[in-house]
Order: sequence, then structure tokens, then C-alpha cells
Amino acid sequence: MSVAAAAALVAIKLLVGLLAHSLGLIAEAIHSATDLVAALLTFFAVRVAGRPADREHPYGHGKAEHLSALAEGVILVVASIVIAFEAIDRLAGHGPAVDARWYVLAVIGAVILIDLGRSRTLHHAAHEHSSVALGANALHFTLDLVGSIAVLIGLVLVRAGHPQADSIAALLVAGLVLYSAGRLMRSNVRVLMDSTSVSAEQTARGAIASIEETVTLSRLRMRESGGRHFVDVVVGVEPDADLAHGHAVASSIEDAIARDLPGSDVVVHVEPDAVLGSRHVAHGPRAVLTLCLGPGHTLADARALAEDLEREIRSEHPDVIDVSVHTDHD
Repeated sequence: MSVAAAAALVAIKLLVGLLAHSLGLIAEAIHSATDLVAALLTFFAVRVAGRPADREHPYGHGKAEHLSALAEGVILVVASIVIAFEAIDRLAGHGPAVDARWYVLAVIGAVILIDLGRSRTLHHAAHEHSSVALGANALHFTLDLVGSIAVLIGLVLVRAGHPQADSIAALLVAGLVLYSAGRLMRSNVRVLMDSTSVSAEQTARGAIASIEETVTLSRLRMRESGGRHFVDVVVGVEPDADLAHGHAVASSIEDAIARDLPGSDVVVHVEPDAVLGSRHVAHGPRAVLTLCLGPGHTLADARALAEDLEREIRSEHPDVIDVSVHTDHD
């Protein structure tokens, strides 16, 4: 739908812009041409990103979306520079006079309605599928909408006796496009360089801190691809903890991060921590249990059952110094 809409708008804006000698409308036609290329890039990138992980791409193909978004940013930069140079040339007194007839305004009004519809559709799709490429394409069309409104205002001012308003509107469009392209490119370069998002890292640290088991966080590494987080965690537990307890700790961390960062791929490595062990100098038997619950049980049911069992064990066996209960589905 985006490809078809962009192609139609390029033709409409370019034809009417040439007839009316409107640089603002021609600039918007160039902008829509970049939208057409961007939509084609997005179509290709989303298809590639949807492929499952394979031997050569163990983390999947999600970065194809970021490459597409980066290419869209470059296209926007080039288009904005071309538009700005032409606008400055016209403000210097070169170029034909703008003929802002009624049908030109009517065409821009129709264009604004089309831009509004496709921008809302793409923003919704980008949010629903957590797609960077669709989000970048939605940004293209939102800028197209803002640019069309600026051109409409410029042509209305031309009809009111201000002939330079059209070129000024084109300059505003170019500046807006250049600023947004810079932000788009910077954010996607960050992902391609595996830079960690501060907010995502804080969320992951908070999730690890929220688990019931006592652990020390030794390392947290994160990367992002196609809107999905890959998290590598190393935690320390008491040196005398057994394998079942280590598994329970790892499962708790995986569940906590997946809860706060949905769709994350989490790998947890558990190792003994001498410092943590020195804080727990008491010696004695420890109880580590895994409860397998059948279908139909909620997390609240599992927590209540685990707490009841822990109280029973401590009551019947006061010599047990530590009780760890992990719940799982059968």
C-alpha cells in the first residue's frame, strides 16, 4: 500500500508542481520519490528480516531493517540538500513565478489526506510488529504530511501576494527532512554498532534485581536486532549452591527479563561467588525443590504453593537454614 501511494503522489505532485511552477510542490514530489524508494527498501528489508536464524546468521536477519532505515536516511539527506539549494536560488530572484491556482490547492488537500491515512497505518504496523524499518517508513510519510501542509501554507501566502513564501516553505521542508534524517541515521548506526540502549540496560538490571534469589551481577551485555534484545548475563551464587539452585536462579532471571523486555533472547551463566559465600557463613542443610504444576495454574497459584511449602519445611525441619522453591510447568 505504501509503495502504491508513494508512486501515485510522486506523479500528482510533480505534474501539478510543474504546471504551477511551485518549487514547494516540486520539492514535495522529490520527497515523495524518496518515499517510494524507501518503501521499496522497507518491503525488501522486512522480507529479509522475517527469515529465521540459520548457520550463517545465528542471531537472525533483523539487522536488515536497520540497514534499510540507514539507507532511507541517506536518501532523505540528499533530497533535502537538493531542495535547499533550489529554494535559495529562487529566493535570489531566479526561476519562474509561482502560479497558485485553486486546483493546485485542491490537489495538495487531497495529498494531505492520503499522507495522513498512510502515516497512521504505518505507525500502527510498526508498533504492532516492533519493526524498525516500518517505523522509518512511517517517519518518511509523517514528514511528507508535514511538508505538504507547509507547501499549502506557502501557496496560500503566494495567492495573498507574497511570492517568496513558496520557496521559504520549500526551505522549511528541507530543514525538517534533514533534521529527521540525522536522527534516523544516528539511532540505526547505534544499533548496527551494537551500542547498548541505556533504558534497556536499566530495565534488564532492574529485572535481575527483582528476583527472589540472592545473586551478584558480574556481567551484563546486550545487543539489539530487529527490535529484539539479546541479553548475556553472568551472575554469582553461593559457592555451595547445587545444580538445581543454579538452574532455578537462571530460570528466574530469564523470566524476569522476558517479562520486562518482551521477546528478548536471554542467556544466563551461573558461577560461584566467593564474596557472596562469605556473607552467608551459616552452615547446615539447605532445601532446593522444583514444583511441576499442571495446566490451569496461574503464577499466583505457584507463588502461594511455594510459600506454603517453604513454611512447612521450616516448621518441620528448623535445622534447615535455607529453602529455595522453583516452580515450573509440567
